[in-house]
Amino acid sequence: MRGNILKSFIIKEFRQILRDNRMKMMLFGVPVLMLVIFGYAVNTDVVNIRMAVLDSSRSSDSRSFIEKFTASGYFLYAADAESPDMGGAALDRGDVDMFINIPYDFSDNLKRGKQTAVQIIVDGSDSSRSSVILAYISQITNDYSERFLEKSVMLTMRNRGTGTAISTGGITLEERTLFNPELKSRNFFLPAVLGLLVALITIMMTSMSVVKERESGTIEQIIVSPIKPLEFVAGKTLPFAIVGFADIVVITFVTIAWFRVPFNGSFILMLLCGGFYIICTLGVGLYISTISQTQQQAMLSTFLFFIPSIILSGFIFPIYAMPLVFRIITLANPMRYFIDITRGIFLKGVGVTMLWESMLALALLSVIFLALSVRRVNRRFE
Repeated sequence: MRGNILKSFIIKEFRQILRDNRMKMMLFGVPVLMLVIFGYAVNTDVVNIRMAVLDSSRSSDSRSFIEKFTASGYFLYAADAESPDMGGAALDRGDVDMFINIPYDFSDNLKRGKQTAVQIIVDGSDSSRSSVILAYISQITNDYSERFLEKSVMLTMRNRGTGTAISTGGITLEERTLFNPELKSRNFFLPAVLGLLVALITIMMTSMSVVKERESGTIEQIIVSPIKPLEFVAGKTLPFAIVGFADIVVITFVTIAWFRVPFNGSFILMLLCGGFYIICTLGVGLYISTISQTQQQAMLSTFLFFIPSIILSGFIFPIYAMPLVFRIITLANPMRYFIDITRGIFLKGVGVTMLWESMLALALLSVIFLALSVRRVNRRFE
């Protein structure tokens, strides 16, 4: 008898979802659309670095040095500078990202075995981008210096007035990058987008579904009906839990098939962890529904929870760089753990032995969030 009541309640929720074309678009179309936007628009790869060059040497050695940059695929020869002032002005206007000043005695010093200096000024307005550019410059200069054995090129790299000299020696580095060999930012961000989209859909839809019952006046009929609070919670959450799992499958498929993000782990493990995560987000959505009187309030409360969750999840900003107080706060953020899990499964192919801490934290948070939400719902039924 009780099972028939719950079954009827769940069927009613699915009918409401499927009869509304806008709701279907919100649940399945919007996640794919947002994934495409993130996949193409959110790109932190440092490429197409525009450079202005003042080549006072005008020798085969200086031309070879410049070709090292253009042949790397990262740098674009954007302008010739006739003087250091012209190079600085191009940086000020934002026409170029860096300025190379090669002295007239560049080739002569190399041939004589002397150390020569090349001035490179980098636009440091974007600190992360400029750091990557400086790393590229250092690598290219090391490669170029190998042609002259122990002879070296000393670079003076300056970020808007702060100069640091880097002397390249005879050390040869053999580099190997694990998990993301091509260093594509897409491979780093898209697995984490899965956590963002699942949270947004399940929290918003659950909270607004319950509030919609209140606005239409049917919540009072449900309260006086034979249905119990736990059956009400199950009836409201199970449909969106199924939708959450469907979104995980769809988003993962698009991420792998369309954007070619490597998937090296277990999909079953990701679904298991996704189950804990969905319980957390459904619990948050239920809790928001108990403190909201209108759908507008529910939507605003969702974003008030959602935006800080993104910032404190490690999606963009590394958690280890945050102050201690905020690092402690992140311990209560389920998105943090699910993003760690998705990146670990997608890129590293790790299993339970490496992810058990995040899985345990996610399981505990799912119990806590769901218990708090059920308690609030029970009070509304009393």
